[in-house]
Amino acid sequence: MAGKDTVCSLCKNKAVAYLPYAEQRLCNDHFAHSVERRAKRTVREYKMLDGAKHIAVAMSGGKDSQVLLYLLHEIASPMGIRLTAILVDEGIKGYREKVIPEAKSLCKELKVPLKIVTFKRSFKRSLDDIMKLKRKGEGNLRQEASCTYCGVLRRWLLNKATKEIGADRLALGHNLDDMAQSYMMNMLRNEQSLMRLNPVGGDAEAFVMRIRPLFRIPEKEIALYAVLKGFKSTFVECPYVVEGFRPYVRGFINDLESKYPGTKFKLLNSYLSTKDAISVAASKGKRAPNSCGKCGEPTSGKICKCCELIETLK
Repeated sequence: MAGKDTVCSLCKNKAVAYLPYAEQRLCNDHFAHSVERRAKRTVREYKMLDGAKHIAVAMSGGKDSQVLLYLLHEIASPMGIRLTAILVDEGIKGYREKVIPEAKSLCKELKVPLKIVTFKRSFKRSLDDIMKLKRKGEGNLRQEASCTYCGVLRRWLLNKATKEIGADRLALGHNLDDMAQSYMMNMLRNEQSLMRLNPVGGDAEAFVMRIRPLFRIPEKEIALYAVLKGFKSTFVECPYVVEGFRPYVRGFINDLESKYPGTKFKLLNSYLSTKDAISVAASKGKRAPNSCGKCGEPTSGKICKCCELIETLK
């Protein structure tokens, strides 16, 4: 991220990172401090840990979740707040099993309990099993793309597992890139789910509170921080990514960022500046969430989206 002959903007040491949006070069120590300072400031600004006693950390084994767990361990443990990592194994051959060992290793090092939940055990089918079913129009079994099943089922499992262990927060490793991409995807699709992007909160009061301590930190900076801290993180791309819309949005935003540094921050700030108005508009006429007639989890209708999708597979 930095040229070999450059020096840190804050000291004389060799720079390891260049932050184009800030026109700043940072050495190892100053870069690590910058990432940690931003995460801590976000936690304080949004009062993410106020009143917290037990935090569930969504753990995938990738760089974002490892950095999230490490930083929360540094921040929350001195405050007496318990941490438990929750890993959702979707059952994708050659994908999740390659990073599960790394998740286990970090949890063991930090002495944080790890709870693993699987699609197979919870829904009787892995994501691979679901993807083998015919698409709509070819038997009417699988009606949605892989990302829809994965996203809905993962959110359901994380919410359920968090409540089962008695945690009062669910920490997610969404970074700046994730937030910018999701915001643009929502706008392009004219979807009514922008409130899911809130730094703190959930889809409804019945859901466990979600917190996103890394939402202001670019993906590349989290990856570099993970490398500098010695975290092992095997990059494995989901084989179903070709079905998704996100890769195209990611590529578009990355192109803009390379030409106009700071674009991702501007997209995020655009959302943050309007989220309160969106929240007020969304709450008008909104009813309290119901309990799903199948699983008992919160939903706006009679049946939650998770159970609705599972029903289509029978």
